[in-house]
Amino acid sequence: MTAMVTLRPTPEKALAAYAAQVAANRAYIHSIEGPPRPGQDYWAARAAAFRPGRMPVPELGALLALAEPGDTWLDIGAGGGRFAVPLAEHVARVIAIEPSPSMREQLAGAAQEAGRTNIEIVDMAWPPDPGAAAPEGDVALAANVLYAIEDVGGFIAAMERHARRTCAVVVFDRAPSTPVPAIWHELWGSEFRELPALRELLAVLLAMGRRVRVEPLPPQPQEPRPLDDVAAEYAWMYHVRPGTEGYEEKLARFRELVARHCGAGEGLARPPVVRRYSSVISWPAERNS
Repeated sequence: MTAMVTLRPTPEKALAAYAAQVAANRAYIHSIEGPPRPGQDYWAARAAAFRPGRMPVPELGALLALAEPGDTWLDIGAGGGRFAVPLAEHVARVIAIEPSPSMREQLAGAAQEAGRTNIEIVDMAWPPDPGAAAPEGDVALAANVLYAIEDVGGFIAAMERHARRTCAVVVFDRAPSTPVPAIWHELWGSEFRELPALRELLAVLLAMGRRVRVEPLPPQPQEPRPLDDVAAEYAWMYHVRPGTEGYEEKLARFRELVARHCGAGEGLARPPVVRRYSSVISWPAERNS
């Protein structure tokens, strides 16, 4: 007998499937490199890459279409400010919520460099602890944050509680940490367990009955760059990190694999990523839904 495929899951089933995918990825990564050390700031080594101007922000136009000049925006998981700083040029206030100390440091520096005095930086994990005071805004934004959130339903519900008008999410078709399967398998000898991304998040939101608007952005071209630069920049995605056992050998092996699978000739290579495009998902912040 052929098993039935549920194309319209209940909210409970959609949320459970999302959580299971996040948990499977976490367990798999822990099996490779062990659990994170207590108090470790995961983003410390890469926080500078998330400052404004370090990478394109093609989603900005779609986000500004949701904005009004007098708005207060919550940027949840604001990182180094690549969204918060440009948004602050168009709205009255941005409250940047970020739990990583290294990211907050980069964000504060970026806001100062841009002369943006209307950005407030808040040290807070999301969702807020029950009973804890948390800021509110007209729009709650979570840009490239939800991939590894096991309780995505609780995260979304908190966004809706603290937004007066709109919730918005920026999400890729594949999680940014998703590697090229052939490179990963040759490097680690096993199949990568992907995090949820656009498809899975849409399934959750639709199952929860949210009236979503989805605006996909055109794919960003992956221009060839010097092979050594590409290998150095993307080694983190393949869990080849300084300070780990056999780092130099692993990095050399990774470089060889990038040259073979992503090489563009003349010492150049394309980034070893599988994500193709991002989308802006928005919906009304109906607090009683």
